Amino acid sequence: MKMMFCVLGEGRGHMTQALAVKQMVEAKGHEVVAVAVGVSVDRPVPPYFEAALRMRVTQLETLGFRYKNHRSVSAGATLAGVLGNLPKYRRLLRQLAGLIRATQPDVILNFFEPLTAFYALTHRRCPPVVAIAHQFMFLHPDYVRLPGLWKQRLGLEFYSRLLGARATKLALSLYPAPDRPDQHLLVGPPILRRQLFSLTAKPRGEFVLVYLLNHGYAEQIVEWSARNPGTRLHCFYDKPGAPPEWQHSPSLTFHQLDGEKFLRLMADCRHVVSTAGFESVAEAAWLGKPMFLVPVENHIEQQLNAQDAEHFGIALAGDRFDLDRLADLPEALPTEKFRAWTASAPDRLLAAIQQAVKHPSNQ
Repeated sequence: MKMMFCVLGEGRGHMTQALAVKQMVEAKGHEVVAVAVGVSVDRPVPPYFEAALRMRVTQLETLGFRYKNHRSVSAGATLAGVLGNLPKYRRLLRQLAGLIRATQPDVILNFFEPLTAFYALTHRRCPPVVAIAHQFMFLHPDYVRLPGLWKQRLGLEFYSRLLGARATKLALSLYPAPDRPDQHLLVGPPILRRQLFSLTAKPRGEFVLVYLLNHGYAEQIVEWSARNPGTRLHCFYDKPGAPPEWQHSPSLTFHQLDGEKFLRLMADCRHVVSTAGFESVAEAAWLGKPMFLVPVENHIEQQLNAQDAEHFGIALAGDRFDLDRLADLPEALPTEKFRAWTASAPDRLLAAIQQAVKHPSNQ
């Protein structure tokens, strides 16, 4: 089959999943004919993604969160940005439609990219769509719940339903859960790149690996490192204009996003400290690395991710980057159980694609 990928460029999780899926489908003889990435104004596609794909990427300015001080989600600014860009989104939908007409894919794989979901809702002759994201677990009754956040939860569920409308949804989960045929919802394991499986994890590395979705949190890392110069830190972030690698001090090094380098250092580290993106959690779980997670402020999705990882027994969650908490991280992790679950990823992915192509009228 000819496949088109539409990928949300927020963070690195959806892009990493797209790289892994490309490896899986090409191994089965399918062809990826086009890749479109939804980006925000201040978060372009990182160079490593296009280099790893080995094909041209079409960038579309999509809907995305706006942040206050490069840290917390600003609901007001996010809404204002969406409303102010409505004319632009109509033009971008026409651009997306032109790309689909030019490449004629048999199926579209949508990694939580909102413009693609709106295209599927507004075009009757849209190719079958498989919507792939951890966020679809928020629609599953077995997923964790956070008390006192029912308004945010309802909003998140509405948005997830919207992005999965008229699609076969593949919900990525840290653990098995029943499929929901009534919702066209299949549950599968995290989709991890082959490069991860070739790495040998050091059980007790000599440094801590840090990943920050928003570079505004870097000051907390700098402050802690100054008080604890005996702990080596390698920190990945997205700061515009920063060099690929910057030695802030003898014990603290900052790195721009680089997928291959990040995985190598994760295999060698002792602990992982991160904002609570699903992909980083899954990679650390496969390598057997205990995690300290700090969700992005006002970001309910990341709060749920952190709660889910803590419930699964692979992490502790906090509200700021106080790395003193590393001493409390769990020692015994369910690594082998998790690895057995992830082994089923190619089969679950192909089952979702086959269902979408075979029963497009039922979506």
